Amino acid sequence: MSSSAWVICFVSIRFDLDIGPVIDHVVPSDALSDEGKRILTQTAFPDCNPESGHDLIFFFHMKDVTAAAARSQAETVVAPCRKQTVSYIHGATYYRQKRDPSVPRGYVQQAFVLLSRLPYMAVHELILRVVVPRLCQCCELSPDMDKVPVLSALSPIPTTFFEVDSSFNPSQYSQKEVLERAIEEIEGWPSPHPHVQYNVTLLYQPLTFVTPKRCLQKIDAEISPVNRHAMHLDDRVAFLGSKHQSVGARDVIPLYALLSELLRHLTQIWELLLCHESIFIWSNTPSMASAVAVAVASLVQPLEYNGILRSYFTVQDEIFNRFSRMGKGIPFSTTESIIVAGTNPFFFRAFDGWHNILTVVDRQARSTGGAITVEEKGNNGNECTDANTGNGMNPITITTTTTTTTTSSTTSSSTATTPVRRGEGSGSGSNNNNNNNHHHHSVSPKGIPLVNEHMTPPESPRVFTYRNFFPVLTAARQNTSFLPIMSGGGTGDKCFNHHKVVNMFKSTYPFLVDHKAQTAILLHRLEQASRLNAEAQLASLNAHVWNGISHLEECTNSSDVTDCTDRINTESDSAHIFSQYSIADDIVRKFFVTLTKEFIKPVNAWFQAMTSPLTVFHLCDPATVCALTSDSFLNFLKENRESVPSFLSCHPYKTYSVMYERFAKGSLFHSVVWQLVETNIRQGLEEMQVDVWAREYPSEAERIDMFINLYKLVQREVTHSIDPDVVFVTMAISVLAEMVAYVSEPLRDQFMLKIRELKI
Repeated sequence: MSSSAWVICFVSIRFDLDIGPVIDHVVPSDALSDEGKRILTQTAFPDCNPESGHDLIFFFHMKDVTAAAARSQAETVVAPCRKQTVSYIHGATYYRQKRDPSVPRGYVQQAFVLLSRLPYMAVHELILRVVVPRLCQCCELSPDMDKVPVLSALSPIPTTFFEVDSSFNPSQYSQKEVLERAIEEIEGWPSPHPHVQYNVTLLYQPLTFVTPKRCLQKIDAEISPVNRHAMHLDDRVAFLGSKHQSVGARDVIPLYALLSELLRHLTQIWELLLCHESIFIWSNTPSMASAVAVAVASLVQPLEYNGILRSYFTVQDEIFNRFSRMGKGIPFSTTESIIVAGTNPFFFRAFDGWHNILTVVDRQARSTGGAITVEEKGNNGNECTDANTGNGMNPITITTTTTTTTTSSTTSSSTATTPVRRGEGSGSGSNNNNNNNHHHHSVSPKGIPLVNEHMTPPESPRVFTYRNFFPVLTAARQNTSFLPIMSGGGTGDKCFNHHKVVNMFKSTYPFLVDHKAQTAILLHRLEQASRLNAEAQLASLNAHVWNGISHLEECTNSSDVTDCTDRINTESDSAHIFSQYSIADDIVRKFFVTLTKEFIKPVNAWFQAMTSPLTVFHLCDPATVCALTSDSFLNFLKENRESVPSFLSCHPYKTYSVMYERFAKGSLFHSVVWQLVETNIRQGLEEMQVDVWAREYPSEAERIDMFINLYKLVQREVTHSIDPDVVFVTMAISVLAEMVAYVSEPLRDQFMLKIRELKI
């Protein structure tokens, strides 16, 4: 069993013509139970054949059926009146489909899976992009000789990051040996923690990334302690501190690149999520399906989406029967939304009880026949139509920004290459990639990937142009639906044959937001950005530096902007493209962050009124959190309407209060309350002056209660987290140690012993 907290295991799955998906290797071999292996073949392998000319990465969730979980469950005693909670783990699949006439059926189909308990989506993708190409080079059946483009949530245009390492080949390594070596190296990495920069090496490839932020463990959540390995830190770790703006795991998702054809629907989707409505998403490829699911969930940021997210769902999933009966025999929950994404056209029939259906076409996929018609169904007579980027032959050019994935010391040129169809030749082998890349017309001198054969080359690889935005703008303003994607058109999938797919939004209550007006604002901002010249766009992007995979370092003054710009310029030769993030993506992200912040202003006002007399130690008390109820908020809203945003206050209170009632009765309300509590706790500890606190609270009984409240919060973070927040824990322990000095003996010594037990 792996001793790494980063990865539970790697799994290699191949498609057998006679029996379907078969597991070849699990590394470590004892990581999965027999049930886990069965479920994985049903969950991690596409259940509809994606006809794409490139490899795919997609993300999924599955029940924790690891061997460790099975042992823990057997040892756990649960009271008869309580159900044993089901935990889920995170999965990432690198799907390889290569045309090769020398093998049966003419195709090699493999899925390489990474399983982890950490929600570090971008880190998982980066690991797969290093490990899997080396695995494919060592495939005895059909080894890869060239770089292969990969499409994912972070790279909607198929892209390669790293050079071919010719030392990995079938004569040197088996695929199992590559996986074993990768696990061994990852086990030697420093322990994972949020908001930390790592400089590590994997299979000779140096990597630099920053882990995303996360909330502290909730003090009122029913979760069990984790079996966590001891903290291991060394000079490969840099703690960024509070002065660096931390970014969540989903902030690197390029929203415009993924959702540009749906711009006029996005505010509707946003409103549905805030009201805990459920959404089914269908696409023709698993990479697009899972990417859009994650993108949709991120529309409510800065709130942390805490509903059910099944970013890739197959018909074999054990919960399929329940989901397919929802809206028919089983009612939808009004307190928790569900986002389900899949690729099987059968879902349209199975999920016909779902009120909200979203269809997103991966136009990088290759058509094998049959027209795709997207039908729009309205809500209460209000027609819903889609934006359209054109006929699929010239999709939007996605601009890019850099992250720091460091090149190998043996490679001096770019890692990017022009996407090619698998098995049709790339024009470069492992020995001449450097020379060919330097002269190929589809790769910039600094190696930034441009476009594939069906795309219009942009003026600059990081520039969002009006020429490419115009079809989206026109379609959105004219309420134009998708044009049919005809066979032989370079897009689509044979799964589409004879299927009419739909976009449908039928909320159980009337939409309140003026979506036409809000969409017009978003389109106007995008149009303004598209008319900026390259220098202006780059200056805007360079004001925020991607410092690693999922981190934005915000520059606060003009000198910082200059420093940030210089850093991008100096690192451009050694940094690799990871997230294809443009100024358009930044605008869409900021638009919805602002919209959400406006919506929760009444919640902020209520929270401030409720907690202003409380100390940071009171906020650490579970009883305080339990007192921050939805009924309390709704009563406050009734008496204090001035903080309601203008896009809702144009309605009577009786009308817009319905939306706030739906929000307050669900899981997102609890999410925002805990985020506010956590923010105040962190800020309070940073500003804490223990001597002042001791003067304000002379009663030793009060001091002891406050010490215990903070201690229990820190203890929960240490014992219930695989990746404890080291910065917070260290700060809190320092405060606890100072507080002990104001407690008399013998409790002082006892408290010091308890503090020493807080080992991470």
